Amino acid sequence: MNPSTESVRERHAGAALAVSQRHTVAPSGLLQIAILTLVWGCNWPVLKMGVTELPPLTFRGATLAFAALGLLTISKLSGESIRIPRELWGKVIALALTNIAAWNGLILFGVQQMQAGRSAILAYTMPVWAVLIGFGLLHEPLSKLKIAGLVLGMCGMLVLLGEDVRTLRHSPVGALFILGAALTWALGTVLLRRWKVPLPQNTLTGWMMLLGWIPIAVCVPFFDPHPLASLAQMSGTAWFAVLYNIFLAGTLAHWAWFKMARTLPVAVSSLSSLPVPVVGVLSGMLFLGERPGPSEFVALGLVLASLAAVLLTTRSKADVATTVPE
Repeated sequence: MNPSTESVRERHAGAALAVSQRHTVAPSGLLQIAILTLVWGCNWPVLKMGVTELPPLTFRGATLAFAALGLLTISKLSGESIRIPRELWGKVIALALTNIAAWNGLILFGVQQMQAGRSAILAYTMPVWAVLIGFGLLHEPLSKLKIAGLVLGMCGMLVLLGEDVRTLRHSPVGALFILGAALTWALGTVLLRRWKVPLPQNTLTGWMMLLGWIPIAVCVPFFDPHPLASLAQMSGTAWFAVLYNIFLAGTLAHWAWFKMARTLPVAVSSLSSLPVPVVGVLSGMLFLGERPGPSEFVALGLVLASLAAVLLTTRSKADVATTVPE
């Protein structure tokens, strides 16, 4: 056999292996996706329990700070540095404002004018914006599977909305707040991927949450004149909601989300959040006695199909040819 032919075959085999590794999600990545889906999905009924007693900003201000301190404590106990070099402060602040402050603030203002379920579904248009922003800033290729995943996922969310799509015309300001939150979350996700801030994961996430909490805390008195009194009068149910949001939805799920955002392609990390509103519907059925109809189960199938489309290993010749020059 011609040595040059062997060399060409070896290069193509190496390129194919590189593509396979690039598009395959490791077991740790799948675990992070499962944690995110279950914890944030189940958090929708938990949030309903909490905000029935506490004003939304008071609730979020109380939980976010403790979750941030918990992550920083874990980082310190693990022997990691929690110090941020001076040259990185600008990037960390930008990430905190987009991923934490703007997302939480805009969502809360939007939910004031729209029902929580509709707000959640509209908020999870984020993957569309993240993939498009990632294409523009990171030049990540839009493969057929990614496009199919986007279409399937968005169809699933539209099915969940059903006839309530018409309500967007009745509350345009609330819808704009929610879409603004989705855009800032998407931008923050892409910036995480682009900058790859050289800080320990728990340190970065903890500081982002702590810095993002500051604007929310400043706004609390404008919406709740007596936040301490509200906290002092909480019932056991509200305490459960607060603790869930500190340790699970706050600490554990944020760690999983930002870990995925830094280590997985934007399309995978973003679309992996698509099952969250579906889990929210099912957990509402389990914990709050809600009775979803056929449309919710159709949406579940579409969203799971979108996730599978993104996670499937791609070994097409087009992908190999695209990655060889790199």
